[in-house]
Amino acid sequence: MPKTSKSLRDLIEIAVTRHKGASGRRLADIAQQAGHDISHATLNRLRQGSYASRPTDASIRAIAYLAEVPEAVAFAAVGVRPPMSEQYQLPAEAQRMDTRQRRALDELLRAFVVPREPVTMQGFGALLSARDQLDAAVAATDTEDGPVIAAARAVIAAIDDATLSLFGGAGNGSDDLSGDPHWPPADGAAPAVSVAG
Repeated sequence: MPKTSKSLRDLIEIAVTRHKGASGRRLADIAQQAGHDISHATLNRLRQGSYASRPTDASIRAIAYLAEVPEAVAFAAVGVRPPMSEQYQLPAEAQRMDTRQRRALDELLRAFVVPREPVTMQGFGALLSARDQLDAAVAATDTEDGPVIAAARAVIAAIDDATLSLFGGAGNGSDDLSGDPHWPPADGAAPAVSVAG
């Protein structure tokens, strides 16, 4: 991947917005305090589109955390599947292979996990940002469930459903994101299934 994909940059912009205009250094600090491994230099190069290779899985996870989206969304933005929760173990018989056989198997495995083309969705970041603004406006209103509030909640739910259908099963063939700690967000402001809160 010679340049950072647009949608990955969109996720970083979402993270900047969600953290009140935080710099790359501040975003890296926030991610590191939560146990993620990413540097401000990596974030800044990714944000500028000048990162020369595919980011590490740790960096992708950190961006998902910062943007408050499921990891599957961030991995899809890079064009790769998220790693499975269980690490692949070779059968016990593989210990009997010689060096040449091991190298051949390594190449075969690499051929199976070739990255897909990055998902490019023009305006996806702007859509998620607008969804967050709408959600904040609904949460801040004093009006009880009037028709405008009901319509706003329906729009938020539709965006959430579309995001879930696009990215929900990207890692394991399942739409169930209940095991993802970032889905839905923990702040409770959004309805049942949410991309951001």
